[in-house]
Amino acid sequence: MSRKLLLLVLLIVMVISGCGTKESADKKPSQNKNGNSTFDEVPAGFQVVIVGSGNPKTEVGRGAPSTLVQYKDKFFLVDSGENTTSTLLKIGLPAEKITNMLFTHQHVDHNGGFWNFFIDGWQGPTGRRSLNLVGPQVQELYNTTVNFFKSDLEYRSSLGWPKDGIFTNVSIQDFTEDKYKFELDGVKISSIPVPHTVPTYAYRFDAKGQSVVVSGDLTYSEEFAKFAKNADILVIDGMLASDFSFVPEQARESLNNGLKQSHATLEDLAKMAADAKAKKVVLTHIGLGKVDIPSISKVFSAAGYKGEIIAAVDGLAINP
Repeated sequence: MSRKLLLLVLLIVMVISGCGTKESADKKPSQNKNGNSTFDEVPAGFQVVIVGSGNPKTEVGRGAPSTLVQYKDKFFLVDSGENTTSTLLKIGLPAEKITNMLFTHQHVDHNGGFWNFFIDGWQGPTGRRSLNLVGPQVQELYNTTVNFFKSDLEYRSSLGWPKDGIFTNVSIQDFTEDKYKFELDGVKISSIPVPHTVPTYAYRFDAKGQSVVVSGDLTYSEEFAKFAKNADILVIDGMLASDFSFVPEQARESLNNGLKQSHATLEDLAKMAADAKAKKVVLTHIGLGKVDIPSISKVFSAAGYKGEIIAAVDGLAINP
């Protein structure tokens, strides 16, 4: 009798475990509804993948800020915070497949993973052999990287990897002006400065009647709302959309007040989204806590926003 009971218990455990595994797999953000990798199918237009949804403080489960904009079979990586390269590989896109690297600004949470992305994506027999670097201070970032790692890169090149994509065939567009318009891989890209603590630029991607906007870090900006007008997907700095529940209670208020000098408040985010009339708003750069979408939706609704609000998680894919 005890043996039968033991077998029954084991059977129940196996069934429960199997169900639990299936539920987790179904909810993996890096998979589509068919259970395949997000990148197994080429989209007809744009797709946005949140590579890192976190903030300057390292957290388990959230990488530092990075957003991938995909248009058909072309990729545009906006910012490269810590864990970017490993997360890309985990969700099915090796760094070597990305030849367009754009930066909103040069804060460590937005560029801390660049060295790994830059070198790992180049080295090896299938590494990238060209790279477009775009954004503020990217010339300085590139010079610093190749100078610091010069002997390392020369050693790796001696193994047989071409210098294209690392020492040569690297195109650099260093932002120093107020507005930019250019085209990469069939996508029209425009950029404007936004208010933050260092030179920071937002990006807009347009192609075939669709548009994606990535804000970078910012405080309230009427010009940004105009810039993001009618965007299909608006990825925006949601640092202050968090409840900061992971921060000691006695420190929450002072931290929140301090961050208002460099990040938009929830009310400001709602106004910019409503004025822009964006169809989908993705709150990323989440700050050390939980994001209560029902409560946030009330604030956005009060501001007149009528679209969809999404809380970013690493690996999440969003389509227009």
